[in-house]
Order: sequence, then C-alpha cells, then structure tokens
Amino acid sequence: MVLSASVGLLWWWGHYTLHVQPCEALVGQRLEVTAVVTDYPQEGDGYSRLEVRITEGAPQEKAVLYLYTGELPELSPGDIIQAEIKITSALVRSGERSRTYTAQNQNLLGYIQGDVAVTGRSDRAWLYFPKVLCQRVKTLCSEIFPADTAPFMTALLTGDTESLENDGGHYTAMRLSGVLHIVAVSGMHLFILTAVCQAVLGKSRWASLLCIAVIVLFTLMAGCRPSIVRAAVMQTMLLLAPVFGRENDSPTSLSAALLVLLLLNPAAVAGVGLQLSFACVAGLLFFVPRLTAWCQAHLPMKNRLIRTAANSLACTVGATAFSLPLSAWYFGTVPLFSPLANLLTFWAVEICFAAGYILCVIGAVLPGLAVLLGWVLSWLVRWCLLVFDSIAAIPFACLYTTDNRAALWLLWAYGLIIVWYILKRRGTTVRLGIPASLCVIGLCVVLLTGDVSLWQSGGILTVLDVGQGESVALTDGTAAVLIDCGGSGLNNAGDVAADYLLSQGQSRVDILILTHLHEDHTNGVEELLYRMTVNYLIYPADAEDGDETLEDILAMAESQGTQTVALSMACTAQVGGMTLTMYLPQAGSDENERGIVVLAEVGGGSALIMGDAGEDAELTLLAQGAVPDVDVLVVGHHGSKTASSPLFLRAAQAETAIISVGYNSYNLPAEEILERLTSYCPVVLRTDEEGNITIAMTEETENG
Repeated sequence: MVLSASVGLLWWWGHYTLHVQPCEALVGQRLEVTAVVTDYPQEGDGYSRLEVRITEGAPQEKAVLYLYTGELPELSPGDIIQAEIKITSALVRSGERSRTYTAQNQNLLGYIQGDVAVTGRSDRAWLYFPKVLCQRVKTLCSEIFPADTAPFMTALLTGDTESLENDGGHYTAMRLSGVLHIVAVSGMHLFILTAVCQAVLGKSRWASLLCIAVIVLFTLMAGCRPSIVRAAVMQTMLLLAPVFGRENDSPTSLSAALLVLLLLNPAAVAGVGLQLSFACVAGLLFFVPRLTAWCQAHLPMKNRLIRTAANSLACTVGATAFSLPLSAWYFGTVPLFSPLANLLTFWAVEICFAAGYILCVIGAVLPGLAVLLGWVLSWLVRWCLLVFDSIAAIPFACLYTTDNRAALWLLWAYGLIIVWYILKRRGTTVRLGIPASLCVIGLCVVLLTGDVSLWQSGGILTVLDVGQGESVALTDGTAAVLIDCGGSGLNNAGDVAADYLLSQGQSRVDILILTHLHEDHTNGVEELLYRMTVNYLIYPADAEDGDETLEDILAMAESQGTQTVALSMACTAQVGGMTLTMYLPQAGSDENERGIVVLAEVGGGSALIMGDAGEDAELTLLAQGAVPDVDVLVVGHHGSKTASSPLFLRAAQAETAIISVGYNSYNLPAEEILERLTSYCPVVLRTDEEGNITIAMTEETENG
C-alpha cells in the first residue's frame, strides 16, 4: 500500500511539473498563440466558449478560451486559429469551473483579447470525426423532434445539456427530482448501446469487437468525460472476457478504469464527475446483490411488474447510497423522491435513448419518416418531463444542505444505517424498520421546524455568490425579499437564489426588486420565477432594456401570476418586519445612474444596496439626504472606480462593505476602491473570495 501511494504521488508530481506548472507561470500574461480547435464553439449569456489545443506561443496543452466581447468566426474541429489571449491557469481559483477543467486535463484557461483569425486546417483534422458526428446528431435531434422535446433528446443522446438548461426549467426539475444522471452520459447509455448492437449483430467474438468499436466511437463523441471513460473500460472488459475465455470481475474492471483515468491525468481524481461515477458503481456492486436477494426472499418476484419495480428500486438505492453524500457536499441538494422518479421514467428513458439513435440513422436517409416517428417518440419524452416537473413541484421535494438541519439529518440517517450494519455483522438482530423509522422521524423534524436562527437574529442579509453579478437576499423569518438576480456563475443565479431561500424555509419571494435591467443583474429572474412564487416584481419605469430582457421577464411573470410594478418615484414598502425604502436617483443618462437604490431596515440593522449606482447617483442621494448611517453597504457597481466616492463612504459610515463580484474582464474590484473601502469600513468582504456572505441583522450587526 505504501509503495502504491508513493508511485501515485510521484506520478502526480511528474504530471504537475510537466503540464501544470508551466501554465501557472503564465498567469496574467497576454500571449499571441496558435491553436487547433478541438470542438465546436458554445454560446452562453454574453460570451462564447472554445476548446482548443495550443500549438505555438504557450505550452502545448488543452485550453478553454472565453470571448466576452465580439463574435467568433465560423469554426469547426480541426481549424487552426491565431488569437491574443490573457492566461488564467486552471489551478488559480475561479470556482468549481477551475477544478472541472483541471480534472479534464485542460490546464490553460484563457480569455480572448480582440479578434480570432482562422489560418488553415490541421493535417490531423480527421481525428475530430467523432466531434463532427456528435454535432450531426445534435442537428438531427433539432430536425426530427418537436421543439419541446428536442433539448431533452439532445442531452440524452450526446450529454450536451446546454439547450436543456435553457428549456423552461426542465433541467432544474430533473436536478430537484434526482435524475440528472440520465443526461450525464455514463454506464446506462453504454449498456443500452451494447444491448442494441448485440441484438443486431449477435454475441459472437466478432460482434463483441464491433461493439467495442461502437463504444470507443461513442466515448469520443461524448468528450471522454471520466464517467463515460469509466463505463467504456468496464463494458469493454465485460465484452472481452468471453473472447479470451475469462470471467469478468466487476471490482477489477472498476479498479482498471480508475487506473486508466489516473494514468492519463492524475488530477482527474478531483473531478466531481469521476467521484460521483465511481461512487455510483461502487454502490451498485455492493448493495444491488443484497437488495435483490432480500426482494426475492420477501416479495412475489414472479410477478413481472413487481420484479421490474423491485429491480429498479434496488438499482436506484444502490447507485444513490455512496453518491448521495458527494452530491449533497458538491451541489447542496438531497432529492427525496429520486427512487420514485427513476421508477416512473427509467424504462421510458431506455426506450428514448435506443430509439433516438435509430431515428438519427433514419433521419440521415429518410428525414420525413424520422420526423413522423420522432413525433410519436416525443410523447414518451413528454411523459418523462411531466414526471420530473410534477415531482419537483412537490413541497420539500429536495433538501438543501446550506440549511444545517438538513445536513445533520443526512449524517443522522447514514449514522443509523452504519450502526445497524455493524450490529448485523456482529450477529445482533436488529430489524431494518427501526433505523428506517428513526430516519423518517428525523426527516419530519427537519421539514416541520423552521430555521431558529432567523427568529433569534431578527433578520438576515445574504449577498449570494453568483459570479460577476449581484443578488441580495433579505429574510426575517416571516418574509423574503430579493434584490437583483443575475450573474455569471456556473449555476444560474435564479437557481442559486431559490436554493438558498428554500434552504432557509422560505417558499416564496414577497418582493423581487430589479435595480436596473443589465443582464448581470437579471439573467436569473426567469429561472427564479419558475422555481418559486414571487408576489411582486419591481423595476425602474424608465429603465433602458439594452439587453432586451424585460419583455421575456414580464411574460414569465404574467404566466406565473406575479404582479409587476414599474417604479417611477421613490417609495417605502413594509414587508413582514422589514422596511424597504426605494430611491430613484435619476442622475443623468447612464443606465447605471438611473437604477433603484434600496435602503433596507431588517431586524435591528440597516443596509444600503447600491446596485450599479455610481458617483453621480451617490451625489444625488447625498443632496436628498438619503444616505443615513448604515451597518452594511453592498458596494455599487461591483467595486468599480466610478462608484464609492469618499464623500459617500464618509456619510454612510458602514461597518461592513460587501462587494458582489466574480471573474471579469474589467479588473473589478479596482485596487483604489479596495484601498478606499478599507479606509472607511472596518470590514470589507468579497463574494469571489468568501462565497455567500451572510450578515445577522441585529442591533449590533456582526458578520454571520
């Protein structure tokens, strides 16, 4: 064991020295590079994302490049490009995204400065055929299936969830109902693919080799993610075992898959996908045989319906047993109805996956017939989406571990199961119903009790970590207010806000205030409206809709029954025990200077939330006498040097200043503003360093 650990550490050190360290030395530098495009560009909210392999101008490593201004030319895998980029190494902290890239052996993170020039095609462009084929499958999905089911089918067949994430909340519903593994390409997909191939080709040795070729092609199409590589290695060993007259041993296959992944990239062990994938399979190997044996001893397994339900439940419990703690740790969610969702839809998903690829083959030859058959298959997809949406809408369908009670319940449940298992191994007879009942009792306690801290403190202010953007939550135990809901984080700002509020026992937002309509303050609103009941939405009456978001927001608000208020003058609102004073400085023509500024009195404390207001708005507020002493200042414009003037900071006399900021190309927060804030405010906090920042609003407000 010591020898194995030593070899592993030596291998990791060598990989780090050869591949990562040279990239670390380039952090912050601007370089002119030549690179080969390795995948099709992806378009996000206000940015483009491009995967490449650097060939000149920087270490020859896989890299991810982001473009925030301008547009990329039409690119396809194998194109050679030249561009100036600013380097940020994948190991420099920028949230979960950095760890994800490093785990995928993408050791360079760059931000494109200026234009991208296409200079030719690589001599090895043919190597990217799987990516071209994957893109063709995505195109066929959009052509064959109706608009409401195409995003799900695209995600199911290729693992690309981008369109699903933007599809009316279905992605969120899948997350809350605990079935996201369906679109995380893994062993299920390869098992179905192999079964279809064997049904067509038979089970001869040559058929097994052809199946392996299909598995390799599909793995390359899906991007060689750890979950699919793990499944590919295990499925390949399963197919090869009879070819060489051997028996397949699942634990050995699982270990071999891990060895392959770590040989290619030792940092892959830090990847969430790898950890979840191996935890799922370990749970299946450990629990499914035991659960199946129990079912055979206690249930009428000759009944096909009961047998199918029992096997599905056994697989769900097995896959969840070891992966649930990891999921709760990384994503902060504990879906309570995952077994039910899997039971109702897993059979349909298997049919959709197999039939989906058959329809893609038909669509390449007979598009009319494929469209007709796709319309029929879509009713099965709609059944799945209906189940996901319905389960996600159940109150307390999901627990959130940001609520300490939920985390404690999870520890309680696993502790009981471990104690029961130990006692059973020692020969002590303890009925399974006892720990199960205690788990249910603990869950009821969590669901029926409120967050005592809210009542004790009188109120809480939380500046949420939404990346480059802003979202501020105010709660007092009886009501909830959200100011802005936008950002550039990995998770949609609406999901971040909804997860936080639901974890605090808040099932609705009484008032949502949009200080102005810039995307980094609003691009999570539609998701929030889908996730939670919002009573009132307030926005500036004369705000410029430069990002063209207001029309969609108002349409979504109307569909969800949210009342909208276009604010045209300063006013005060009483929400629960909170008093909100909303100012409209109207300081010039700049959109940032015309937004809403909120003075919130919560519990025994006060906070001033500035949005993107700058010095002109600050001076206007000072002239109106609207800047009292406050306990907390949510700094204007993410720490830009156009805001937070000395005169304003002197008047506010805030004890705590909070900057909502993430990675950005504007060098925010500005160094001079950080120095200025430090001079006037005893405590200065940043969401890009602290994550969510919570303040207990008491008469002597302290950092929560």
